[in-house]
Amino acid sequence: MEVFSLFALAGIIIFLGFFGEIIFEKTNIPDIIWLMIFGVVLNIFFPQLANNPSFGAVSKIFTSFALIYILFEGALSINIKQLITQFFKGVNLTVVNFIFTTVIIGILMFIFFRWKFSSGLLLGAIVGGSSSAVVIPITKKITMNKNSSLILTIESAISDVLCIVGAVTLITLIGSDSGGLSINSIFNEVIIKFAVSILLGLFSGFMWIKIQKRMEKFTKSYMTTIAFLLLMYGFVEYMDQNGAIACLAFGLILGNSKKIMYMVEKDNTASMSHSQKFFYSEISFFVKSFFFVYLGLLMNFNDLGGILLGFLLTLIIFIIRPFVVLITVKTHILDKDRAFMEALAPKGLAAAVLAQIPAQAGLPYGEKYSTIVLSIIFFSILISTILIFIIEKGYFKGLGIKVIEKRRKRMH
Repeated sequence: MEVFSLFALAGIIIFLGFFGEIIFEKTNIPDIIWLMIFGVVLNIFFPQLANNPSFGAVSKIFTSFALIYILFEGALSINIKQLITQFFKGVNLTVVNFIFTTVIIGILMFIFFRWKFSSGLLLGAIVGGSSSAVVIPITKKITMNKNSSLILTIESAISDVLCIVGAVTLITLIGSDSGGLSINSIFNEVIIKFAVSILLGLFSGFMWIKIQKRMEKFTKSYMTTIAFLLLMYGFVEYMDQNGAIACLAFGLILGNSKKIMYMVEKDNTASMSHSQKFFYSEISFFVKSFFFVYLGLLMNFNDLGGILLGFLLTLIIFIIRPFVVLITVKTHILDKDRAFMEALAPKGLAAAVLAQIPAQAGLPYGEKYSTIVLSIIFFSILISTILIFIIEKGYFKGLGIKVIEKRRKRMH
């Protein structure tokens, strides 16, 4: 593709994202679906675009930036008091959903498709989480209680870590034909890395508030915050910790800077302005638009069997989800919020990246993982957006509500 064609394509994507948001506001049909479908259309008519080596190199950098920036921008609107009260509910939902998805897909692949059980578990682990790049933008648009949306935000942020650790552990196990897992290594990967990454993000947030306050005496620049975000991410990753989680913690501090600095130093002047938040949301819109078109571009239609299998497994994931929500979210929440929790089980960047590793590691069924997982990503986002639309319109109340209504009748 010529340079002028790429610029024209970029312009089309931005306008598509803009009109998609207008359609979302009018009809409650998420803009994500139009962006992904456009990516699929591009893949069909311009397959050389996705297969271009230069595109592949740039896309890796862009998708990493998309992940960390969407986490950062999403954290700016999180209330820190609500986060503390809802944190363990989000973790509970994440862990139970991951375990159920991993084990059930592992069993199904073993019984019906004759995969090795460990290979089936690996496929389940890769798609056992939810995508923050999908969940956060949707929860900000739909009519949902803040505590409920916060649980989903926490789940989407943590699940990437859990999927990466679970998948890499299983890849090591399958590759070495080992008979067991190292509890110490899992503890180090999950608990210690998670804690250290949060602390680094929180400390960076405090430090940046002070630096920015001094800088504002000379000039105001919203871009310097993004520059500092990238520096912090690079440093945290260099320290072999989780940079994405650190970016989430960094955004949390900046979004609550007024309350935090007043508690620490009785300083009531450190707060993020409306124009500053609007600026970051505009960049988030730009990043999100290209990210979902990119996911659509990844679809490979040469392996129809793998795509169909991905669709069937996606249906299984959405059948599992209501039971997970029913088990983990026991506190009183609105029926509509519970339905949204059941509907929001989309897969994204972490799954797309992990799907490439089995083939690179020379594992059994290595080439199959990529097609199946990318199919699950596409169909899970598609089904999530459709369910969100019909729930918002009141046409669907979720599967878990039937069990809850039976309980209510018994109590009365």
